[in-house]
Amino acid sequence: MFSKKKLLQFALAGIVLVNTNMLFSVSEAADDGIHVDQVGYLTNHDKVAMVADAKDKTFEIIDTKTNKVVFTGKLSAPKYDAMSEETLSKADFTNLKTPGTYILKIGNRESYDFEINDNVYAIPTVQSWRSYTLSRSNTPIDDTNVSGLKLKGGHPQDKNAEVYFTDKLNKKGDVVDVSGGWYDAGDYGKYITTAGLSSAELMLAYEANPDHFTKGQLVFPKGVNSEANLPDVLSEVKFEIDWMRKMQRQDGSTFHKVAGLTWPSFEISPDTDTQQRYIFSTATYSSAIYGASLAIGARVYEPFDKTYAQDLKKDAERVWEYLQKNPNPIYRVDEGQENGSGPYNKNTDIEERLWLSAEMFLTTGDKKYENYLQQEKERLTDKPSFFTWDNTLALAQFAYAKAPNADKKLQTEVSNAFISYAEDILKKINSDGFECALAENEYTWASTKNALTQADILLMAYQLQPKQEYLDGALSQIHYLFGRNSLNKSFMTGVGDNPPEHPHNRIHESTGAYVSGLVVGGPNHVIGGDPDQTKYLESGHIPVAKSYIDVLTSWSTNEYAIDYTAAAVYALSWFTEPEIIDKAQLKLNRDFPSITLKK
Repeated sequence: MFSKKKLLQFALAGIVLVNTNMLFSVSEAADDGIHVDQVGYLTNHDKVAMVADAKDKTFEIIDTKTNKVVFTGKLSAPKYDAMSEETLSKADFTNLKTPGTYILKIGNRESYDFEINDNVYAIPTVQSWRSYTLSRSNTPIDDTNVSGLKLKGGHPQDKNAEVYFTDKLNKKGDVVDVSGGWYDAGDYGKYITTAGLSSAELMLAYEANPDHFTKGQLVFPKGVNSEANLPDVLSEVKFEIDWMRKMQRQDGSTFHKVAGLTWPSFEISPDTDTQQRYIFSTATYSSAIYGASLAIGARVYEPFDKTYAQDLKKDAERVWEYLQKNPNPIYRVDEGQENGSGPYNKNTDIEERLWLSAEMFLTTGDKKYENYLQQEKERLTDKPSFFTWDNTLALAQFAYAKAPNADKKLQTEVSNAFISYAEDILKKINSDGFECALAENEYTWASTKNALTQADILLMAYQLQPKQEYLDGALSQIHYLFGRNSLNKSFMTGVGDNPPEHPHNRIHESTGAYVSGLVVGGPNHVIGGDPDQTKYLESGHIPVAKSYIDVLTSWSTNEYAIDYTAAAVYALSWFTEPEIIDKAQLKLNRDFPSITLKK
């Protein structure tokens, strides 16, 4: 196993000095070499744990209430796993179907406890959805009974944000109301790219299983308004969509992002960050992402509010028309625009144009959108990769594959490309010791999201071609998320016995409120992600799958983002039935202190 003593260092220059004698936490509560899903396993699906360096040949499952053995089995033959550099055996207890809480025991070694039941992911699903609510800007929040978060309402100055540049539509200094929306990540920026992608994936989760969502499901805190006629999840997404619509310009394009000119220090909460906020840049690819999300919204909201759905469709049409008038990619750059926010820069846009066109064709059936797809057939029929904010080809293919009036020949080619990629994912899962979908070159920035997005691809493939292996493969990525990995680490805050202790999150650091349900980046084996991660990777030989450090200032491994969490939400929502959950069930049973407030 890797060394558990690593120094925190001064990482964000000029922002915060972290205690350099503080150790990042790795829980010692269970044997490091027994890897289980710390949330649990669904009753009627596979139940497998991985065991490193097993000397014994058998295992036991112990009921934690009775302390009795309820299941025994044989470990599989050991096999070397290249990504973790562990020799692993599998403990398969799929035939145990009695609901309860258990531990896995091998000789004197014990695992973290885990549950087995029909709806084992109900609470993490609500926590992940609810994390968006607690990331709302310009909203008074009183969640003292759950997370402890209490805010007056972050960044009221967004109502008077200033345009940072001059072009044919705006002058530098123009004031625009861009209040609302979710904070993107550990900083307080708001970006169309991740907003559009996250909103889309959340709506696609709803569209796939609308009966999994109800009114009252998200246990909204005080201060948060919800739409009376909508399921909670669509009320939450509407909050983000309504902010994005404020970012659309007269010509149909969108502004790119909203942020300040400096990174706030960790002791600054959203409601005490008083710096002027600016509206930066415009980009064809992010405008297309926005339009695609609205095209989905036009379908999803239509049963609840026809007028609103029509407005979304019209706004999406305006984006498409703008892109037709501007066939070349645009990404505007003005000096200083990245000083206090991430760039989310991309100088191409074909995948996003395809996605917008495919979603509009699925929503409207208008052949002009399909005609564009036919013109760009060569790219549309490529084998995709997992989708990200800078490559949405897979989402374009999924939308077109579902379109009822599509050209059958082209639709078949597109579906085959998508399914071929799903089969590639299965091959990676089957060859990995932890049944993780990540290839070596996918342990990069946001590797957790990379794995979960591949789970989502498998669930989408299942909708096109039902195959049990797709469901099993998707569940394997959830198991990876919740601790069945070489680090025994849950990569979702507040979930499992060993979640991130020190996420790169200014809200937590400035308020002390630890928000559950946020997915952090995870192992990143590419040197240069951040100073802490780089120093860790240069400190000695670090196995690829262990390239993660649970420290505040490692933004390349321990920061969350709304699109990371959206990938988890899609998968979790697929496997979760609606359940009445109260605040007591959502409340943490231990503290996660802020480093900054302790100084």
